[in-house]
Amino acid sequence: MDARILSFEVLLEFENSKRWLRNVRNDYFGVKKPPRLACERTTVLTNEVVKWKRLLDTIINANLHKPSVKLKFPVRNLLRLGVYELLIDEASPDYAVVDSYVKLSRRNIGPHITGFTNAVLRKISGSGKYVFNGKFPENIAVGLSYPDWLVEKWSTYYGMNNTVRLCEYFNGPGQMMVRRNWLKIEHDALVQKLLDDKIHVKQFPLTNHYYIVEKGAGLLLKHQLFQKGFISVQDRAAGAVVELLNPKPGETVLDVCSAPGTKTFYIAEMMQGTGSLIATDISERRMKLCVQDSIRHNQNWIKWKINDASKDVFPKADRVLIDAPCSGTGTIGQKSEIRWRRKLNQLQKFQKQQLEILINISNYVKEGGILCYATCSLEKEENWDVIKAFLKLNNQYKIDTSDHCLPKKWFNKPGVMETFPPRDKVIGMFAVRLRHIGK
Repeated sequence: MDARILSFEVLLEFENSKRWLRNVRNDYFGVKKPPRLACERTTVLTNEVVKWKRLLDTIINANLHKPSVKLKFPVRNLLRLGVYELLIDEASPDYAVVDSYVKLSRRNIGPHITGFTNAVLRKISGSGKYVFNGKFPENIAVGLSYPDWLVEKWSTYYGMNNTVRLCEYFNGPGQMMVRRNWLKIEHDALVQKLLDDKIHVKQFPLTNHYYIVEKGAGLLLKHQLFQKGFISVQDRAAGAVVELLNPKPGETVLDVCSAPGTKTFYIAEMMQGTGSLIATDISERRMKLCVQDSIRHNQNWIKWKINDASKDVFPKADRVLIDAPCSGTGTIGQKSEIRWRRKLNQLQKFQKQQLEILINISNYVKEGGILCYATCSLEKEENWDVIKAFLKLNNQYKIDTSDHCLPKKWFNKPGVMETFPPRDKVIGMFAVRLRHIGK
């Protein structure tokens, strides 16, 4: 099946649903079973069109006879794909791109739209490469394709130069990272087994267990090392949260908001299968996926439970991880649609929920125990503001600044991890280790 047609259909379904783009795309791949190259090209086209949506729409509107006209989405969807290939992508010559989308418009929308499609795309094709030759609009948010509120917010916190760095980094090529289960396989054996199947990995700096996938990412999830739980897909910063928690063999550990379970399985590795590990989440659907993934990891000792971390009762634990529900703005490089789906007014709702969870779960940490709060958000409302509010309400806790082996540059304050993606080459992750000091 042609990647352009498949991309057109995937984006239509994505626009009409609240699902993640990756899930919509994978469903189409499962049903239509296109060739590998078509899958790879569809992945690129759909990811990039969602990423550059604002810039693409700005270019399209500027080239309409009536810029205020409201295009029906199937037409706008088709034009976004065409304009992306003409001005940002370099895979095909312009004439071939225009011809292909004119034919696609006739087949998938109707012959009445072919003249319009041809005229708009031909006009735009004469304007030259747009994004990578410095021809940005004056508005940075338009040129880098982000909502105004997010760019304004980041510029207040990081400064404009670092905000541009952040936006450009998230717009760049994504990278897959995997964690090696050190209990199951050694470094040399892992690298060689992957290389034998044309998957190239490079060890992430200053770590023994994390690898950047440089080639063959599309083959990885079908590889026997993944299927048998020898490796897991996980960003280095996400794994660092577990290392900050520092669970020990034989302890009782509680992981709330645990789905999809990747951090839970890393906790299990660090506990070496001994002690008690209780993983909970409010979503029954996501918890079922965790239980199924336990089979792949051969981890049948983890206790999976459906609980509401903001109000339910839990057993007392030596260490507790709260990987709190959040806006996810630190993962925009992996999920471009987050930039469009999140709104400024949602941050206060997340903050309220996060504080409720933190207050409730703090009751279930043993005296002297550790509570680690984390988000994959870059927003201070969900991060430091939550911690400050909690510490004002609860004098039984203090930030724990014990030694750890994580990079010092990831810590703005002792015990407070806050990564900056362009500098650290990881997702945006915030984490604080708190110790229960008693009354």
